[in-house]
Amino acid sequence: MKKVNLIVTVATALSLSLFSCSSESVEIAKKLQNSYEYEGKTVELTGEFDAPFFTFSSGQSKTIPMAFVVKPGAMSSEKESISDIVLPQGADKNSVTLELGPNEKKYTLKNFNVFDDKGEKYNLDQHQSFKIKGKVHYAEFDKPEADRRADNFALQITDVTIEKN
Repeated sequence: MKKVNLIVTVATALSLSLFSCSSESVEIAKKLQNSYEYEGKTVELTGEFDAPFFTFSSGQSKTIPMAFVVKPGAMSSEKESISDIVLPQGADKNSVTLELGPNEKKYTLKNFNVFDDKGEKYNLDQHQSFKIKGKVHYAEFDKPEADRRADNFALQITDVTIEKN
């Protein structure tokens, strides 16, 4: 009987982890991209880092604007992607490294490593799940109120804390 209970417990835990929903993260991601509700606020999202969308202009930048993908569940094909999760470059806590050879210009997930709030290193090619917390700022709020567009939701999330999920 104990063996059956153990199997049921393990199966339940496994199914909860595989099918656990981060629908709250999806809802927040949608609102981030369609309203100014979170301006100046700290948000928490659960998902995976993705390679950023940028071109190389100089090697002098101290930050990398990473992409972050959230899904309602592990088996879901629906996803929301948020760009501009701004992380400092380096091997410190809550940072990212990009490892490319001197003449390389193309990159993939395997070229990126993130360091969580404990300083643990994770290669993004492993598709690990993380919980991030960061402060939201929309570019439109840098403009005078009369010049702001109501449909420009370009944002950055800064002061990011990364926790392995």
